[in-house]
Amino acid sequence: MDFRDHESCALLALMLTPGLGQTLIGRCVEAFGSAEAVLGVSGQQLGGVKGISPKRSGELKRKLDEVLQSGAVERELEAVRAAGVSLVHRESEAYPRLLKLIPDPPLLLWVRGELREDDALALGIVGSRRCSHYGREQADRFAAQCASAGLCIVSGGAYGIDIAAHRAAMRVKGRTIAVIGSGLGVPYPKDHVPVFDEIVDEGLGAVVSEFPMGVGPKPENFPRRNRIISGMAMGVLVVEAAKRSGALITARLCVEDHCRECMALPGRVDAPGSAGCHKIIREGWATLVTSAADVLDQLGDAGQLLKAGLDKREQKAKPQAASEDQPGSLFDVTLTEPQKKLVEALSEGRSLDELVAWMGGEVGPVQADLTMLEIRGVIQRRGGLFVRRR
Repeated sequence: MDFRDHESCALLALMLTPGLGQTLIGRCVEAFGSAEAVLGVSGQQLGGVKGISPKRSGELKRKLDEVLQSGAVERELEAVRAAGVSLVHRESEAYPRLLKLIPDPPLLLWVRGELREDDALALGIVGSRRCSHYGREQADRFAAQCASAGLCIVSGGAYGIDIAAHRAAMRVKGRTIAVIGSGLGVPYPKDHVPVFDEIVDEGLGAVVSEFPMGVGPKPENFPRRNRIISGMAMGVLVVEAAKRSGALITARLCVEDHCRECMALPGRVDAPGSAGCHKIIREGWATLVTSAADVLDQLGDAGQLLKAGLDKREQKAKPQAASEDQPGSLFDVTLTEPQKKLVEALSEGRSLDELVAWMGGEVGPVQADLTMLEIRGVIQRRGGLFVRRR
């Protein structure tokens, strides 16, 4: 068993310990260097971690030891193996690149299927569960066209807009990732299990959760699921949403916490189901889009490269040999001047705050450029620092 397997098992033990949530686990891992190291510390040492009082530390250590002795970790691992699921932690090469960049990335992912490097070229599609015919039609249209252009469609596997987006991406043999709000052993909703199975069996993507196999679909799970959808994507498209739709949570996370692009479709001006979309467009934190080309325009130079391919397919142009003035792939595109400046600054590891100060600008554009450099594999994140890949 290599380090990554040991680390995943250690993280699993911590996650199964009552009273240890993701925030405290993250602080413990940071304090002691790894999850595996946390298992060996004393209650007194745990009391030195921010948020764990000396009085509480002994109780947490006792509960952790009980988990280790109870066989709970072994039972979870057996369920994982039986279902063909992989455990992916943040230091794993398989962990989604963009997800690492958000403020609170999941410590551990349960993954059924395959996560690929080019899944970083992703669009989150969200919207109402009780969508209209118009909403379902537009989710199908945008997901199919964007998937055909090369974007991986990320959504929540729920009724309405979510499942329409997944099915459309699958129909055109594009990539799609369903991030669900329950454990993979009890996938929710049950009606969509055949779709989840097809995603995996046809090699079209993955079904992902941050919850242990047997965790049911609790209401508090879904906001956490939403941040993963936004965190895995370059941008989020809200297809149809009422004023209090949960899709707006994903949209706000996308803009305020993740510094990604947010887009929304207009609906009828008197349609309650589109009132949320109209609100976020009116308030300026979502861009109105009416076509897949509009979506790609919002995704920077990555979108422009994909758009060029989309335009060629729409024109049914014959394939041409690559030339010096035609980019070969996303990873060959010339860097912008701000991106070059960031790469120059990363001769040694630097934090986001240091890079913002170096650039002398706002945090949003800097984080957007870091995201693109991360997608291309020019830089990577180690702990809280960005470093240049050698």
